[in-house]
Amino acid sequence: MKKVSIKDVAKEAGVSLTTVSQVLNDKRDRFTTDTIEKVLAAKQKLGYLPNKNAQQLRGSKTKLIGVLLPNLANPFFSTMMQSMDANKESDVDLFFLTAPEEDIEAGIMHLVERGMDGLIIAQMIKNPERLNNYLTTHRIPYVVLDQSDDHGFTDIVRTHETGGGELAARHLIELGHKQLTIVQPAHLTSNMNLRMEGFKHYCQSHNVATPKVIESTLSKAGGYAAVDDIIASHSTAVFATNDEMAIGIIRGLADKGWQVPQDVSIVGFDDIDIAQYMTPALTTVAQPIETIGEVALQLIMDKLDSTLTHRDQQSIVLPSELIVRATTARANLDNS
Repeated sequence: MKKVSIKDVAKEAGVSLTTVSQVLNDKRDRFTTDTIEKVLAAKQKLGYLPNKNAQQLRGSKTKLIGVLLPNLANPFFSTMMQSMDANKESDVDLFFLTAPEEDIEAGIMHLVERGMDGLIIAQMIKNPERLNNYLTTHRIPYVVLDQSDDHGFTDIVRTHETGGGELAARHLIELGHKQLTIVQPAHLTSNMNLRMEGFKHYCQSHNVATPKVIESTLSKAGGYAAVDDIIASHSTAVFATNDEMAIGIIRGLADKGWQVPQDVSIVGFDDIDIAQYMTPALTTVAQPIETIGEVALQLIMDKLDSTLTHRDQQSIVLPSELIVRATTARANLDNS
């Protein structure tokens, strides 16, 4: 279906293109009430929507911020989106786009071609130097989140991932667990690698055997699929890469007749909204998801502020916090 153009509105109203443009941009002083009503009626009848990118080229002050996300299935990202939307100024429009790992660069180019003023990239960047050269050439400021390493090219927002992994390990070891398993995806992003390294390092420093590692997809289904291997490992506790995976593990164990935490303790990571409403409620390492969204948005807006031309690159590290709920308990060594 052909998109309605400003020419279509002018033809329907029986006026010139210039008249339509000025009426729709609130420059109506030189036009009669009848002319204004004709233009607005034609716009309404045809369902015409102004081209935001064209408006921007003509000098609109609206700032367009593109946000590239891995997916919308994980509530972590939808919560972050809501935070950005709640904290943006009235002269800011957010454009959210998801892209699979292999299409990240194409997604970024798509956002640039759509006329974005700045970007927030919440995905792992495989070739940061090439990306930085591309965005610098096109004069597009950007901010990255913690799935990528800090290469010093631009601002980055992270949580204390290593500390978060250590919090999970300490909690389980203090409960008497010594046979531990990590469930993780085959390919770890930078932040996930840090949280797992933190977990392993704490175990090593407290004379606990290196945790077994089970690889599965990063999803509820992936957690569910890992259950047979978890049972075969004879572990008394599991650290899942994120809450989605932990939720799948809990359901899979239940379907096998195992109880959480009586038979196996589970710790997740993120503290997505549903974690506290599950039965049993999920023990997890909380990331300040809303703060991540708010800080990332502020950083990109600072980059777009022409008065802050000499600002240093920012590396923001936000704290992690262990939230103890009902999926962890003292080790049942008789079942191990």
